[in-house]
Amino acid sequence: MKKLLALALVALMAGGALADAPELGLFFSNTEFVAANTNFNPGAVPFNAYIVLLPLGNVETVGGYEVGIGMPASVFVLSVSGPNGWTNFGNNVNHLAGYQQPLPVGEMGAVLCTMQLFGGAGTPAVVEFYNANPPSIPSHPGPVIADGANPDILLSCFLVTGQINGVVATFNGAGVVATENHTWTGVKNLFD
Repeated sequence: MKKLLALALVALMAGGALADAPELGLFFSNTEFVAANTNFNPGAVPFNAYIVLLPLGNVETVGGYEVGIGMPASVFVLSVSGPNGWTNFGNNVNHLAGYQQPLPVGEMGAVLCTMQLFGGAGTPAVVEFYNANPPSIPSHPGPVIADGANPDILLSCFLVTGQINGVVATFNGAGVVATENHTWTGVKNLFD
């Protein structure tokens, strides 16, 4: 009985903390962060994708972020760059990034990184986000950001789909749509 009560208390605390969790997504627009911009039909020229933090919770600035990116074999990451003195200590698909100056999160969100991509013409494929390697929060299977005011404060992120890890964009597909947003199912998935 005590174990059940303790688990219920942990779930309640996690639910409260995750209710204001920030959301991360990949968009093919640097200004419009909507479901329609989570799909791209590439041609024979390089194109850009943007890792975006949506403005949820009490996050006013970002000091850094980490995310592992599952990119299809048909798409090549040519380069990655970011604002405010962005430095990536990982690689093109394993971001362990920080900013020299905290990055402000505006009303529409914040573009954390620009990825220049090439390929994928005609081939349906998906892009996935999950935790970086090595993760700062080993028990969290998804992306993490550092608060800009105090980079020692790490915040677990949901994806724009409401999931903790998984598909965030498509090539030659339908894009992604929010399915669950910070529900008890999402909290329960943390303990599965």
